Amino acid sequence: MRRRANAGSGVVLVVAGVAALAATVMLARQRASNDAGARQQAAEMARAIDQSVSALRAEVSQDVEMASDIPQLRSALGNRADADTFIDLFKNEDWWDRYRGLATAILVDGDVLVTQNVDASVAADGARRALATPGVSLHALESRQEVNLAAIGRYRLARLGITFTLLIGRPVDRVMLEKMRGGPAGALTLSDGHRIRASSGDGELGAVAGTLVGREGEGKFVLDGADWTAAAVPVADKLWVVALAHRPGHAPPFVAVVGCGLAAVALLLIGAFLMLRRTPEAAVAAAQTIQAPAVSDLGAGQAPERVRSSPPALAVVPPPAPRLTPSVVSAPGALAVATAIAAEGGQQFGRYRLIERIGEGGMADVFTALLSGAEGFERLVVIKRLKPHLALNPEAVAQFIDEARLGSVLAHSNIVNVSDFGKVGDGYYLAEEFIDGRTLAQIAARYREKYDRALPAAIVFHVVHEVLAGIGYAHDRMDPQGRPLGIVHRDVSPTNIMVSFEGEVKLLDFGIVKATERVSKTREGNVKGNVGYMSPEQARGLEVSNRSDLFSLGLVMFELLSGEAFYQGAGSGEILYQAATGPTIDHLARIAKLPQPAPDFLRRALAMDVNSRYPSARAFAQDLTPSATMVKGQLAEMMRALFAA
Repeated sequence: MRRRANAGSGVVLVVAGVAALAATVMLARQRASNDAGARQQAAEMARAIDQSVSALRAEVSQDVEMASDIPQLRSALGNRADADTFIDLFKNEDWWDRYRGLATAILVDGDVLVTQNVDASVAADGARRALATPGVSLHALESRQEVNLAAIGRYRLARLGITFTLLIGRPVDRVMLEKMRGGPAGALTLSDGHRIRASSGDGELGAVAGTLVGREGEGKFVLDGADWTAAAVPVADKLWVVALAHRPGHAPPFVAVVGCGLAAVALLLIGAFLMLRRTPEAAVAAAQTIQAPAVSDLGAGQAPERVRSSPPALAVVPPPAPRLTPSVVSAPGALAVATAIAAEGGQQFGRYRLIERIGEGGMADVFTALLSGAEGFERLVVIKRLKPHLALNPEAVAQFIDEARLGSVLAHSNIVNVSDFGKVGDGYYLAEEFIDGRTLAQIAARYREKYDRALPAAIVFHVVHEVLAGIGYAHDRMDPQGRPLGIVHRDVSPTNIMVSFEGEVKLLDFGIVKATERVSKTREGNVKGNVGYMSPEQARGLEVSNRSDLFSLGLVMFELLSGEAFYQGAGSGEILYQAATGPTIDHLARIAKLPQPAPDFLRRALAMDVNSRYPSARAFAQDLTPSATMVKGQLAEMMRALFAA
């Protein structure tokens, strides 16, 4: 009887193994078919964009050839007309209608005679580059914050012995990309090999292009596990159009194919074993094998009992990023207590259940926690708990109360809000919204680690623009009687700005904020904040205003764009001295090397004279708006690409 039962079980398992093997073959074919479709899609995009780019190149080349043959133009050159005459001709004559809005330059014997919609230095540089190429050559020229595809040709008026160079360029911008978009492409972006210069179409797809900057030479991109495909087509030297599309269908993950195949092999082996095994113990062994959880379901070093006993509520909580840099705990007793608290999972703290210790500052320990309510209501929050030894310090308690009070009145989408404040035993705490994301410091470090360069300007401009919206709201906040609260953050830095995986930008930590109505009062000459991001007046311990925050945000912008700190020194004392001194000539030279138009923003935001800076966050944001072209979806896509794990 037992032998027949073993044989029957073996047959069932063999049949199941054959079915799993068939499923593996089906998944493998589906994956291969999807990959082939994705490669075909990328090739179609490359062909379509190549046709559009070729048409643009031909049109620009035709522009310069036709313009060079205009009799009136040649006559003016023969008569040695000056720049003012040419400007008048370009502005009023019908024969120049076709070229009036385009970038134009005429050089005679190598010297710039006249320009239209292009800087003279850019035109001269383009002409020098064209000397190495006979006939008409195409070049990417950047002028007045836009990129032009320029055709440059050299011509000779033999009768007069005059050689002139003519440059005609068309802007390659969002409008041009929109005209070029077709076929399967859902988005087009323009890349100069260092950053994205313009984009059109699907914002989330466009954000993916940021991960391809520097790799345009590869041509086509069909990446394993990605739900998009891309193709890069060169427009001119150091200029590419990148087309992106959603991948057709969804390929089963490689791990799913392998897992299904391994399961098929295991079922076939176990089934054959049961069919051939004559001892009754085989049935018991097979049953135990079938009931045991698959190895792939367990973490390294885990036993089945641990997996079954894990609380389901905690299993779905994503591990949040650290939001404060842990400081050294000097006292052995404090270290032991801190270690014990960090190891306690599910410790109840008033209405909250502490989940994980995520950081420690000078005043508070920081945890993720779960707030539970009726009918299964749960919310993940961040708990900041005042350190026990500071609970007896009136100044520390007053400052902690200030942070909670001001956080509760700052309700803005770009500011982390405070939802609760109270005491548990002798300990004060405040609860903040939980942001599933990373700090700017972490994002910049991860981007450099992955792509070996600083963050693209488009990302920096967008993030700074969002921070300005939040900090401007705080600066302008009034009390119920309509009186300004006079809020100044005083600690704007990359570690106090977070970006969520949904593309939200949040300013946090108003712990040392200056405000008119405070319980605690900062003594004059008392310096608080991150010395590397202080305004000169803050570093000197003087009174600070909202323009101090804008100075700090300017330092953040510089660091993100350049990949290096503005003030550099051997220690905090040396950096504090530099901050108190303010920007030097060397600093201004470093600012000038940043991508345009960043130097214009920073020269004003980082002015030594407070009155020469932007008067408000709103004024700063208004200047930045034309350059802050990225959208929330693009930033979310970049975050997911950077921190895919």
